[in-house]
Amino acid sequence: MKINSIKLQNFRSYKELEVSFGDKNIIVGENTQGKTNLLEAIYLTSVGKSFRSKEADMVLWDEDHFRIEGSVENGHPQKIEYIYEKNVGKNGRKTVKINGAKKPASALLGGFACVFFTPDEIDMFFAFPSLRRRHLNILLSKINREYSRELIKYARVLEQRNAQLKVIIKGNGKERDLEIWDGRLAEHGAQIIKERAGLVKKINKTLAANYKKVARDDKELIVKYEPSISLPSVIPARQGSGKHPAGNHKNPTKDDIWAAFLEKLLESRRRDMAVGATNVGPHRDDVKIYLSGRDITTFGSRGEHRSAIVALKLSEIDIIKDAIGETPVLLMDDVFSELDEKRRENLVKAFEGQQTIVTTTDLDHITEELREGATIFEAKNSKIKRI
Repeated sequence: MKINSIKLQNFRSYKELEVSFGDKNIIVGENTQGKTNLLEAIYLTSVGKSFRSKEADMVLWDEDHFRIEGSVENGHPQKIEYIYEKNVGKNGRKTVKINGAKKPASALLGGFACVFFTPDEIDMFFAFPSLRRRHLNILLSKINREYSRELIKYARVLEQRNAQLKVIIKGNGKERDLEIWDGRLAEHGAQIIKERAGLVKKINKTLAANYKKVARDDKELIVKYEPSISLPSVIPARQGSGKHPAGNHKNPTKDDIWAAFLEKLLESRRRDMAVGATNVGPHRDDVKIYLSGRDITTFGSRGEHRSAIVALKLSEIDIIKDAIGETPVLLMDDVFSELDEKRRENLVKAFEGQQTIVTTTDLDHITEELREGATIFEAKNSKIKRI
């Protein structure tokens, strides 16, 4: 997996930009010089969504569109075009082309793959369950296009069920009108929960070893998926204690989850009708991380948080490589400034073997091992030049 070059037009701070990449790439520059903008553009060509905002915010000031062209390799050369027109329709118009042919944005998933890592993720990941769910969703969509379709279907049914709840609240509908939406929501939600549970199991196969590799620490790191639907004999239900439950739970079938989901919807119906929203389902699930049996969100230090995120990224690379047979491109946005010298060295060793694009405010933050043989660029005044 490789990105050879990228061209930007009217994207964020860039009027025009073209950059060609080597195997190891370091972009150095002060803050607000456009380093993160470049990584964001690369990320868009991989997943079709930004990690920080909507497309309308990415258009250069006083312009009405942006254009990204990426030349990538995923077993074979590909040209990816991503165009957004701000003033077309209510929400703008997005056009994606792969080798000249128009495709839905979801077609990017499973193609050119990259893994993105920024220090901002540390605080956000541990603060918001929605971002932990998003992490699972993006990773699953990269390795399973059907999963992204299920997410879309689920979101549509959820919106329709919530609309029906509001109709009932106004006195214009009956409780029985929810039955059709309950069945459909349970059908799509069951597949999402099953896939998430399977992914967490895969993450845990390598997570503890990856944590030791980065932190040089014998503490055990484990991820626990906490669905809002209790399946005690299959997936452990949410628990109030800080200790993670023992493993060896039987893998659930889709029918197991469907039945439990439907039962939970029925139990929650009165509450749902009172507030006009669906209170159970994959949109309410959580993912927790435990270090030596303690919730790292509550008990972990800043350094342990950093190492845990890096370990997760390593496991993500392992899973993508196993699924598609290619090693994803690694994007790291000013990561090294957040790490001490020993963790920097461990990180470089852990991430060997794939194309890497790193940004930094100071070359002294980059290890000599990473700088050796690297292509180095300077970001200044919304321009990026090789130095």
